[in-house]
Amino acid sequence: MNEKSLPVRLKNFVLATGTALAFVYLFLPLLTNSCGILHRMSVYLDNNGIDPTRYYYTDVEQVQEGEEYLRSVLEK
Repeated sequence: MNEKSLPVRLKNFVLATGTALAFVYLFLPLLTNSCGILHRMSVYLDNNGIDPTRYYYTDVEQVQEGEEYLRSVLEK
């Protein structure tokens, strides 16, 4: 096998990590702020206290309203 040396592997790791961080913390916020609909969605999420990184939004009022509506529709 052709294994790379430790300095080469570390350099590749740092470059990959740096690229991923730059994408997440530089490019994506820039894209969100430059695109109107993405910016409006971001402002809406912030204003309503919705954390988009959560898997299930149990503490958001809209979820409870949606569940109540779904139950009322299914009971008919």
